Amino acid sequence: MHAAPTLTFPPQGEALLRRARDLVPMLAEREVATEAARNVPAETIAAYHEAGILRALQPRRFGGLQLPFGVFSRIVETLAEGCASSAWVYAVLAEHQWIIAALPEQGQIDVWRDTPDAVASSSLAPRETATRTTGGWRLSGRFPFSSGCMHAQWAIIGARCEDAAGNTPTRYLLVPMLEIEIIDDWHVLGLRGTGSRTLMLQDVYVPEHRSVLLRDLLEGTPPGVDVHPEYDIVRAPRGYLVVFSLPPVAFALGRRALAVAATALGSRVSRGTTKLAESEMVQLKIAEASAAIDAASLMLETLRAQSLAVVASGRPVSAEDVLRNRRDLTYGMQQIRTAVQGLFELCGARTTYDSDRLQPLLRDIMTIATHQAFSPLATLVPYGRVLLGLPPGAGEA
Repeated sequence: MHAAPTLTFPPQGEALLRRARDLVPMLAEREVATEAARNVPAETIAAYHEAGILRALQPRRFGGLQLPFGVFSRIVETLAEGCASSAWVYAVLAEHQWIIAALPEQGQIDVWRDTPDAVASSSLAPRETATRTTGGWRLSGRFPFSSGCMHAQWAIIGARCEDAAGNTPTRYLLVPMLEIEIIDDWHVLGLRGTGSRTLMLQDVYVPEHRSVLLRDLLEGTPPGVDVHPEYDIVRAPRGYLVVFSLPPVAFALGRRALAVAATALGSRVSRGTTKLAESEMVQLKIAEASAAIDAASLMLETLRAQSLAVVASGRPVSAEDVLRNRRDLTYGMQQIRTAVQGLFELCGARTTYDSDRLQPLLRDIMTIATHQAFSPLATLVPYGRVLLGLPPGAGEA
């Protein structure tokens, strides 16, 4: 694969990446048990805390490292070399430090003053409407897909929130996990170890200082800009950078799947007579899959380096820039999924066994592909509309 633009990090960032690499063998050893338990082990989360990687994006003011977003994104990709579910949960818990840093000052104090290593899970899709009350809102409902919730002290809940004018813009509301019931309903196709259970809220009160408008996050104008004026990530439009949070898990899985398939096919004999590695059709198909995975990985690396350079420079980010990033990551994910599905079929009937090493990788990729971040309607259509001279439409959020 041709060399892509490379990210350079401060020494503290490079040290954190080395610590993440040191965790990969442990994550790989625990991967099967993590999937069986349907939750990342507490020992893994403790190792994350000990290594300091959960503080990569946390502001310095509250004990964090306040490192470039690229350090965090590379850590996600690195951890996925060992265990997809463990990397996914890391991505969620560590990236949410960015959302907390965007809150009003008192909201951040609530989270980190007494517990500087606190982290938050989430359920961000606005499924319910919060009722306006004195000083904040009251919220009830079921909020699914809260990855890592068993290890979090807080949850970030997306909700439509009534305002004084009778409008209901979407806000992210910060709720203590002690006020939430966790429903154990995570029985799924892939990413089984993420423990992405449903959160149940019963008339929970959320003060206004524990909230942030989604619109402000998307525009890079949240209250946290005034709290951390020197922190460029807080000023970045959320849609521009968040594509480098969870998606790297899938790209790492694509490379893992290629390695597993190449090893299996290199030694396999079909019906006891024919070496599969000597088949031109096998050679062609695995070469095509490797090209798709390499091209997608190169796209990720290039786009990530370019985008982080823009954020670091302070240059304005246009709406079209945001849409282009979302378009490219969705397209890359489509290449990864198609390539791994092709490898799965190429490897034959053995892949149907639960013990096969390729099967869980495919299940994880198929599950990741269902995420809203990779929805063509939400990511490709808006960019297509812009190219045609039309407004992006609802998909841009």
